Amino acid sequence: MGTGRIETEDAMIQHNRGQTIAKLTAAAMLQMEATHQHTVLAWGQTLFTEVAQVWAQLDSAENLAYEDKVAAQVHVLEDTTASLTLLSDNLERTSRRLRRHLQSLRV
Repeated sequence: MGTGRIETEDAMIQHNRGQTIAKLTAAAMLQMEATHQHTVLAWGQTLFTEVAQVWAQLDSAENLAYEDKVAAQVHVLEDTTASLTLLSDNLERTSRRLRRHLQSLRV
């Protein structure tokens, strides 16, 4: 009769260890993702710098027909918007995951 209780306790201990290892692994992976955000932010900074340079060139381009200039501006803004959407989605995803992780730490 006593053996069943010990086996159950052993199973619970093994289960808890497995859960702990899984949580630690998930936390480590999340921190790697959070660290990667520095690269994402640097990419965003580079994007803004390059777009500002292109925009300045468009502003100062006197040899472009007005319609061509407007078309180029539209193209630059559409490309920039697409890139910023990717950046924003990446940051939002990591932010949500970090928020959930923080909530689980506070429980």
